[in-house]
Amino acid sequence: MTKRIFSLLLALVFVLALMPAGAGAAGPTLLTKYFSNGITAPQAAYLRYNGVDTDHGDSIDMWYNLPPELLALAADYNKWYEADGEQEGFVAAFGVEDCEIKIQVDAQLDGVAWQYTSAWDDPDWGGMEEPNWLVFSNCFSENMGNNKFYENNCMSWLIYLEEGAEGFLAPIVYSAENEEGFTLFHYDLQNHTMAVRYRFAVRYVTTGDYESHVLLSGWSPVTSIGKNGTQKALTRPSSLAAPALSDFSMEVYNENGVDFLSAKYYIDVPDSVYDAVKYCQVNDLGDAVYIDAQIRVNGGAWDGVYTANNNWIFSDYRSAAPDEYALKKTDNVEIRARFVCEELGLTSAWSNIVGTKPAFTASAWALEELAEADALGLIPDALREADLTKPITRAEFAAVSVKVFEALTFTKAPAVSDNPFTDTADPEVLKALGLGITNGMSATTFEPDRLLNREQAATMLTRVFKKVNLSGWTLETDGSFNEQFRGFFTMPELFGDDANISAWAKDSVYFMAANGIIKGMGSDANGKPTFAPKDVTEAQKAVGYANATRQQALLIAVRMVKNLG
Repeated sequence: MTKRIFSLLLALVFVLALMPAGAGAAGPTLLTKYFSNGITAPQAAYLRYNGVDTDHGDSIDMWYNLPPELLALAADYNKWYEADGEQEGFVAAFGVEDCEIKIQVDAQLDGVAWQYTSAWDDPDWGGMEEPNWLVFSNCFSENMGNNKFYENNCMSWLIYLEEGAEGFLAPIVYSAENEEGFTLFHYDLQNHTMAVRYRFAVRYVTTGDYESHVLLSGWSPVTSIGKNGTQKALTRPSSLAAPALSDFSMEVYNENGVDFLSAKYYIDVPDSVYDAVKYCQVNDLGDAVYIDAQIRVNGGAWDGVYTANNNWIFSDYRSAAPDEYALKKTDNVEIRARFVCEELGLTSAWSNIVGTKPAFTASAWALEELAEADALGLIPDALREADLTKPITRAEFAAVSVKVFEALTFTKAPAVSDNPFTDTADPEVLKALGLGITNGMSATTFEPDRLLNREQAATMLTRVFKKVNLSGWTLETDGSFNEQFRGFFTMPELFGDDANISAWAKDSVYFMAANGIIKGMGSDANGKPTFAPKDVTEAQKAVGYANATRQQALLIAVRMVKNLG
């Protein structure tokens, strides 16, 4: 079987509107897993006019962002490609015979009608004929040689004028000779305004009947440049988010006929880093953001390691091997990475660590989900090298809750300088306090080392959900949101020890249970699952029966982000 080509035909022509956004969830895996709610409308494009001092015709550069659904599909596609890459595997993984993605760009001049017509709705791209006055390049072209889906920097030439313009562009194009006597074509944007909007289309071919179908995102907000343009300058980035690493493995590569071992890992690029790349490109700083990776072998010192094309910023697999000696199969190898932009004076925090050596002590049954927690960035520094089988403290769980908030909102929790507590100055505790997802045991004490029981853990994480999803919610006004909150879940069967769950925790416990986030702890005499919310007998207190462990806390954090994110 041949490798599957996942076509990225980013046709940058002023065309296309396909099927209505938000098509139903029924259908192949491609729809149910990634597009059950359609495709999110993308962010506004950013345009840059390259004008009359060029050696060729004018061009307009366009930067754009991929919606989260396409980023998730990109990640899974690349991982499938590395692991399988065969047609049968593609159909099994995504439930379709073929899939391709286009970006659709529509334009408007001087406030006159957009170019879209119903002729662009053909699911077989019948309305995609390229006008002869439009020359374009797509941002994926340099990476298409290995048939993989890259979000890359998402920058393209929108219109590149080499031979003038026909159709609706003609009124704003003029010609002039350069110093060598060559005629060049230019946009007159001093006297005219160009507005642009874009969207994404996913075309797929169903198995069995081989019929073409199309999903379409909503249009992006309008961007306009020229005489009456409203586009604002980009904001200079003030920080870089750290990458998330996953899928570590050791592989053999051949160099000059000799086999060597190298480490391979998947690096996930946060959206904010793409924004920094965009800022650098727009301001002619080039591909200023790069990946700085380090390797540690057998617990030694961290050493810098070569990363091929480290200024190509996109989520995909990378390889690493130390220069001074060859890796052996028996070596314990660890990798970490960060982003650096020297031109802006920015360096991200180090990523999580992936490798052959476990990064933490945990139960074997928890390792798979703990690896997900690591990849999702949910493990705070306080638990990075801790024994995760031990009970979790209030301070540690506050740090986990902050990580969950950041994962659900794709934003960093703000630092808090005002500290009412006399027994802790932990910055993560203060962030959780500032977000309103925790409070003190008194006005001046937090009791950071106090152990957390299971109903307390469920309640604190539920507050994170409320903070994210209930507009105006605060810890002080929590009671007024009870009915609204209960609309987010259907009450499941009561636990056998429901009578032991505190009244203030019941909604949170059953919300977590209804969403598959937190599970029971054994069964009662009648075979009903029990929750073990808190210790209620002296014997239970003696053994910490209801204590939430660190690994349990991280596992419910993973499920919360996956199930509710």
